[in-house]
Amino acid sequence: MKKKVLSMLLSMTMLVGIMTGCGSAGTQSAADQLEEQGVTEIPVAESTTVAEEATIESAPEAKELDLSQQVDLVFYVMGDAPQDEELVEAALNEKLLEKCNATVDMQFSTWTDFQQKYANEITAQSADLIYIANWLNYGQLASSGAFEELDDMLDTVAPDLKAMVGDGSLNMCRVGGKIYAIPNTWPEYVCNGVKYREDLREKYDLPVPDSIENLEAYLKGIKENEPNQGLLTVTTEESQGLKTGFDAAWVLNFKYPWVSTNGLDYGLAANYDSPSDVYDYWYSDDFTEDMKLLKSWADQGFWSKSALSDTNNSDAYKNGLCVAEVAGQNPNKQITAIADFENAGEGWTSEYVAYGEVTNTIYPGHATQNGTAIVRGCKDPERALLVLQTMLCDDEVNSIVQYGIKGTHYDVADGIYKNLQEEAGETPTFPYEGFNTWNLRNGDTKLPQKTDVALQEMFDKYEKLGATTKFPNVNIYDGFSENYEAYSAERSAVSNVMRQYLAPLEAGLVDDVDAAVTEFRDKMKEAGIDKCREEYTKQWKAYCEEYNYQ
Repeated sequence: MKKKVLSMLLSMTMLVGIMTGCGSAGTQSAADQLEEQGVTEIPVAESTTVAEEATIESAPEAKELDLSQQVDLVFYVMGDAPQDEELVEAALNEKLLEKCNATVDMQFSTWTDFQQKYANEITAQSADLIYIANWLNYGQLASSGAFEELDDMLDTVAPDLKAMVGDGSLNMCRVGGKIYAIPNTWPEYVCNGVKYREDLREKYDLPVPDSIENLEAYLKGIKENEPNQGLLTVTTEESQGLKTGFDAAWVLNFKYPWVSTNGLDYGLAANYDSPSDVYDYWYSDDFTEDMKLLKSWADQGFWSKSALSDTNNSDAYKNGLCVAEVAGQNPNKQITAIADFENAGEGWTSEYVAYGEVTNTIYPGHATQNGTAIVRGCKDPERALLVLQTMLCDDEVNSIVQYGIKGTHYDVADGIYKNLQEEAGETPTFPYEGFNTWNLRNGDTKLPQKTDVALQEMFDKYEKLGATTKFPNVNIYDGFSENYEAYSAERSAVSNVMRQYLAPLEAGLVDDVDAAVTEFRDKMKEAGIDKCREEYTKQWKAYCEEYNYQ
């Protein structure tokens, strides 16, 4: 099995490498560490496990596990370890020993070369539980045998977990008909859109940039009134794989009700209401007209003439160097921008419009956006699943995992989480979700932060819009996993052509759009685009048929 997983990983350009996990508290030292820090008891968050109570009666009877032997598990998560990792881990393990006779050793990828480290963690099978996400190639890893199948174990070991998560979310985690991961239960809307300076819009009485035409009028209005103000900071760095070559092309999501941001791969497209009906975009008249639009924006000076070689400045909007961002933006980034502008004290305000609000194609993140899998080769898969059920469903345990120790790291006021060290003007030693366990968010008991109030208002709006679609609040695209082993050479060649010929087109940095489009298309044919498209379309249509996305 290791050989199969290793072979698959070596064929993936994203994932290769090695890592050493962060140190964690030993099992026998848990109580001692807590006592040394003056923690004599571990208070619980002020919330109730509604989902657990509501589903227990209908859940199948759980299998009686033999808990006589202590099991020590490794739980691999993303990002960096918090300062109080060992203290909180000790508190967590005190509860897990009591409830499951097990412990977890939290190990962290860090954000340096995290994709390489993640790949090696899977190959080495050194973890028992692991964070999964579609952006970490969950589908490909599951199909290659990296994770344990969970269908039978959910019924016999963790029926409460199965009932709380629900069949709908679990089915989205199926690969080849089998469940390999457990998602969190907090629907998060990461819908892409445009973030813009509302204070400037109001100042010059400009239209809300909620369409291509209105965005153009908004940018032109600011340019006319403040000619030295930067408008858009766009580069190649938010371009999306086999979909786009330059960031400015994201504005086209105002125009098309595509099933995913920027369409399908290889210049194909499908609309959300008819996802299995694949059509051609790159070789259509619409594409040529869109490229002429982007050239007109470049000619008007909406972005730098050196944009293709510019590096991404993630603080450009925050520092007033641009008035809008159109690529890679989501509600969470809007909430951050609001806080940044308030802290700056310049009187700036930020607003946000999701592309899906205009095209009526809005949905939450896919179930595989944040989930947990049991690594193939886990020392005790059944105990690992029992621990996962406890960490997600048991409010006492979940509150420790997500927030730390109440009274030491956080408190709750009027139902809102507050970090005690932040309140005192100190750097938190265990911040909100300090273990980066987004995969263990429980939507029924999750404590909101102050900023989550505004975020939840956005989510509530999107949920109502999403409920009106053909597939209510279903993220269709992100459950799809392409297998390009049979055409990897052509795929690589297509990617090279995109960088060399599509990026300048989308950046409007060509003299003759019609001639540049023809050259781009010819180069794509030479690269083998037809083979990529044929195989990709077969896989996509089979996926749509399997999940009844017709």
